[in-house]
Formats: sequence, C-alpha cells, structure tokens
Amino acid sequence: MYDYRLLDDPLQILSIAKAAFAVRNPEQRAIEEWLASSLEQGRELYGVYGDNSLVSAFMLYDFQMRLRRSVVPMGGIGLLCSRLDARGKGAVRCMLTNSLETMQQKGHTVSVLEPFDESFYRNYGWEKFSRLQAIELSPSALRIPEDPDSEITATDFPFPDDESVAFYNQYATQHHTLAQRQQQEWEKKCTIILPWNEDTAARGVVHFSSDDQVVGLMEYELTRKSGEYMSTFTTNLLAYERDDVLREMMRYLKRLSHQVSIIRMDLPMDCDLWPYLVDRPKKWTIRDMFMIRIVSLEAMNGLSIDAPDMSLCIDVDDKQARWNHGIWEILVDSGILGVRRGYNADLNCGIGVLSSVLSGFSSFREMISARRAEPKSSYRGQDLPKATTFLADYF
Repeated sequence: MYDYRLLDDPLQILSIAKAAFAVRNPEQRAIEEWLASSLEQGRELYGVYGDNSLVSAFMLYDFQMRLRRSVVPMGGIGLLCSRLDARGKGAVRCMLTNSLETMQQKGHTVSVLEPFDESFYRNYGWEKFSRLQAIELSPSALRIPEDPDSEITATDFPFPDDESVAFYNQYATQHHTLAQRQQQEWEKKCTIILPWNEDTAARGVVHFSSDDQVVGLMEYELTRKSGEYMSTFTTNLLAYERDDVLREMMRYLKRLSHQVSIIRMDLPMDCDLWPYLVDRPKKWTIRDMFMIRIVSLEAMNGLSIDAPDMSLCIDVDDKQARWNHGIWEILVDSGILGVRRGYNADLNCGIGVLSSVLSGFSSFREMISARRAEPKSSYRGQDLPKATTFLADYF
C-alpha cells in the first residue's frame, strides 16, 4: 500500500509540514531556507508515498551521543509530519518501522525523538528517556558574594571559538547524555534565528577561562517581547567541572540584574542551585523531554557502563525491529556491557522498557513494579543503576 524511500524532491515536504505544524504565511519562506540549509549540512528526508504522492515524512539527524560511559551513534528523528487526510491510515506506522531499518543500516545504536504524544511513540518501541528542571527567577534572587581574588574571567561570544568547541565536546563525552557538536550544530544554536523566534534578540555563549584555559561554557538566548523594556536570559547548558566555575557562572547571572528581568534555565536533574538562591524561584517545574529507542541491541555490546557485574537473560519483544526480537543475555563484566543471544529468559519486556533501563533513566525494579516487565521464577533481582540523563540539543 505504501512505498518508503528518500524523498524524490525535498521540497515535497513543505506543503505537509506547513499544514502539520500550522506554519504561518510570513514564516514559510524561512522554513524553505532552513530546510535547504539542513540538507546542505547532511540531514536526510525520508517519506512514505501512496499512489506516488507523499503522505508522511521525517528528517533524520546523525548525532554522536553519550550513553552511559560511551559515545554512540544516535539517529535523531525530527520534522515528523503527515498529510491531514492521511492520519490514522498507517502511513506513519509504515514510516517509523522502516526508519529503524534505515538507522540500522547507517550504524545507529539508538534513536531519540521529542514526542508530540508519548503514548503514540510507545507503540513503536520508544520510551521515556530524559527529564529536566525548568527554573525561572530574577537575577536578584541569586546570592553570590563578589570574589576579588577569583582568576576566572567571563567573555561573551556570539559564536564559540575553537577552544570553547573543544572544551564542550570533551565535556560532553563525560557528562549526562550530551551530544557532540560540530560547526553545523553550533550554527543552529547560535546563528540561525527564524521568523517565529521574533522575540529573540541575540544568541551566543559565555566562555569562562582561567590561566588561558577554558574551564566553563554557558550557551544563552536573549529575548524581549514587543512593547516590553526588560529582557529574558535563557540557558540550557552550564558546562563546568569545578565548583568555583559554577559560582562564577552564578555571579555572572546575578550581574545581569540591570539589563535582564528574568533568567530561565533548563538544567539536568542533578544540578542543584538552591544554595545560591535568596528565595524560591518564581517558577520551578519538572519537564519530561525526549524518548529513546534501541535500534540495534547487538550494537550495544561493548558499551562502557558504571555498574556491578551481573548477568540476566531477557526475552525482548520488538515487533518493529525483528533483529532485536527474542532472548538476549545482558551482562556486565568489569564495567563493560555484553549483549549476546541467550536462552531461558529470567525476564520478559518490550524493547522500550529495555531502552529506558539501558539508558539509565529507569530500572528493571521500577518496570517490574509498574507491570511493564515480567520476572520469571529464575529472576534474582539483577538490575542496572540509574543515571542522570540530559540532552541539551533540540531537533
């Protein structure tokens, strides 16, 4: 009924995307320019055709993302859309199922997406993966005494210099589930401001250095609504290794009080800022973000993981990626994850459950308690420790 392939003409997606995302007329030219630049940067568009007419499509991003203590190839799915008259007819199902084969062929270990509806993507094996804390406060709510002896300096860059890029990529190999960023990722972060971001005044990074070495990096967006005088400073990346660098970051934000009325921060759950606050923030909420799916269980073999030695056989249900279906032995030996075909399962679960657990977001204990995983009589409580997951890139 449907034919899945690379788009014959990338511009075919525009009419579908405009309707699916209700793109206003003044924004449509910018969508065309953004699409052209994305393709120049190596993104690919895949779609499903019915009667030689495009009915659904998505953009595939190629990332290198930290997972546990390794960096693995990750396929990011974005711009997923379908024709309004094709909803509920199986086109998106066909596209997502085939996308897994595409990503397997490209060597992606996992896939990540930001869902419009978690229950929809659960049907295809994606599961909850990341959660962040969204904080909104006035700069005056920060309490950090000045330190005249500090040797850390802060410099604002509209685009990160080579030293900052190198610092971030090294940091991203060691923290959370951050993705590596090259020129094109930083251009998207700092340079490309589209018409629907009409309140955006500037984007950039603040580079913190000591003894001519980068010791911290903060990315930001400065916005101001029409008719208002004061602006908002938003950041979703505080990259630092030392406590004195975090203090200098907080000191930098406090000094913005004469130019900025609100500071917004999207931060990982393990970043605790309350000691730096005079009072509770104006807003402090928890937000679920991305979902993850294992593309190839076999490719997870050799993953570096901070976990005690263990062995567990799991009967994995994966109807979309049949190469993952069946019984697998999951074992940890001296901090290295082993994944191989096994026998006599100790536990039954779907690929989504296993994806969330192996990512560090959840655990087998949680999934068994929620009846998302079924233990057998041979199960002896083997589990993997949870870890803080956080991805600061949007696609």
